[in-house]
Amino acid sequence: MLIPKYFTGCLLTAVMFLSCDKKQSYDIKGDPEVKFFTNNESTGNLPVNSLGYNVVNYPDPASNGLLTLSTTIPAAIKIPVFANKPVTDEVTVNAELDNTLIAKYNAAHNTSYVALPDGVLNTSSLSARFLKGTTTATDSITIPANTAVLNTLTATAYMAPIKLTTVSKPVGSITNTTTTQVAYIVLNKELRRIKYLAVAADAIGSLITPRTAWSVTLTPTPSTVGSIVDGSTATFSRWPASPGQVDVNLQTARNITGIRLYTTTSSTNIPTQVEVSLSNDGINYDLIGSPLRANLTFASSYNYILFYKAISAKYIRLKLYYSTSTSSNNLRLAELDVYAN
Repeated sequence: MLIPKYFTGCLLTAVMFLSCDKKQSYDIKGDPEVKFFTNNESTGNLPVNSLGYNVVNYPDPASNGLLTLSTTIPAAIKIPVFANKPVTDEVTVNAELDNTLIAKYNAAHNTSYVALPDGVLNTSSLSARFLKGTTTATDSITIPANTAVLNTLTATAYMAPIKLTTVSKPVGSITNTTTTQVAYIVLNKELRRIKYLAVAADAIGSLITPRTAWSVTLTPTPSTVGSIVDGSTATFSRWPASPGQVDVNLQTARNITGIRLYTTTSSTNIPTQVEVSLSNDGINYDLIGSPLRANLTFASSYNYILFYKAISAKYIRLKLYYSTSTSSNNLRLAELDVYAN
């Protein structure tokens, strides 16, 4: 009777030991299959797993086209690829541009990205190579960018979804998790029509004179001493709150090249932002730009808001924003001049 009990006890102990050993092995090894994925750190309101770049274009004064002022997009975009565990052999992970994912992303996130036109990115051959025993590709997916054609972009936000597709050897597979299977290249474009930090010497054309026929409306109703178009910096209009709005009817359409403002004698009290809109009918306005205080030159108490190229308009609308710490005595405008050619 002792022998069967002893044998049964040993057998039970052995089973328990094997069971624990299996669980411990599973915890260490996890999923037995290698999974390949991408994982880029996104900032701001960019999509998850994305690389974001900017381009600033401006009107070419000598033609109807645009020129590129600046861009953050490199000559070659690199997307790193990873594996969740060391690969057992050298392997290549392939990828492709999949523009069908743009509409899906827009629908899911209420965005309006469009596909980059042909010629901006070279996505003809996309791959990343892993060496045996590694978890990070030795060479990232590399996408050459043609920065010479960025001046042809017309939309404001572009997207290029790069999707991992295949593995060259049966040592693993592409992850099924969408957020790490697809990396998004995002390019935001700005059309800058106002030249930052412009000075009087940058002005095209000359100041319009006389200004006596102009119709000027200020909102909200300010306290006024004289007029903002009377040629005197000693007279002014002072708003009770920020922003202050100025609507000017030039009475006839002009090729406007810039605006000169006299608000105060102190650079610390000038508007924190000036929103500039133009119109030909006084109803439909085109927002030309919204330069910040840091973008405006303060010289001899004037601020210069100069355009790269003349814009035809009959109506001008300005919104002048002031810091909440600015004294109400300085929510003011003394003179408004317009350049035209």
